[in-house]
Amino acid sequence: MASGIKTKRSSRRKREKHGDYDFNVFINCPFDDEFKPLFHAIVFTLHDCGFIARCALEGSSQNIRFSRILDIIGECRYGIHDLSRISLEANVMPRNNMPLELGVFIGCREFGTAYDYEKEYLVLDSVPHRYKEHITDLGGEDPSIHFNSPKEAIKCVRDWILHRAPPVERKLIPSPSILFERLTLFFAQAPLLCSERGLVFEELQFSEYVELVTEWIISAREKMENFDRLAAMATK
Repeated sequence: MASGIKTKRSSRRKREKHGDYDFNVFINCPFDDEFKPLFHAIVFTLHDCGFIARCALEGSSQNIRFSRILDIIGECRYGIHDLSRISLEANVMPRNNMPLELGVFIGCREFGTAYDYEKEYLVLDSVPHRYKEHITDLGGEDPSIHFNSPKEAIKCVRDWILHRAPPVERKLIPSPSILFERLTLFFAQAPLLCSERGLVFEELQFSEYVELVTEWIISAREKMENFDRLAAMATK
């Protein structure tokens, strides 16, 4: 028999603003092999634009705890949420994790700490207006459409993140077609770069992929700067 005594709810753990909060981007998307080319393209684009990709795969691809996802959302000012795996077809189970995490992100923006009010998010889908069939509350917020194409995903993410970059960084962000060319070159060189480290590209963990991407971007920019410097000297 219930005593009717109400227990006091424990206070929430106080969160401190993450050091990279203004550049952290939470990626909420499928992690299956079919989506992997788009996922790799999104991560590459974010880092090439001066931001930091964050996702549930940071620690391990196994036993993802929802509490860890909540922590990551709290550490990110921006979020990219892909809803392309929500299917209404018969005999196809919809992926409900993505809309759940989108809802958490929006809720954190509305009810979180003072700096959480700055949160912004981009919704992606593969088919225009399909979301209206399953998430009617998103009315008026049309997702950007990537048509399951890495090249289109790059354009969606680049054009959105461009307006969130600091003015100095904004000037360094390439056009979508240039980003796609850079990604293509990176993919061509990645297997050899992995082999030199005793790794296999297809077996990389998320953290290993991010490290490979960031090192390649830094190296590519240094080569470009050296080229520009030599070209400038040659014209003198």
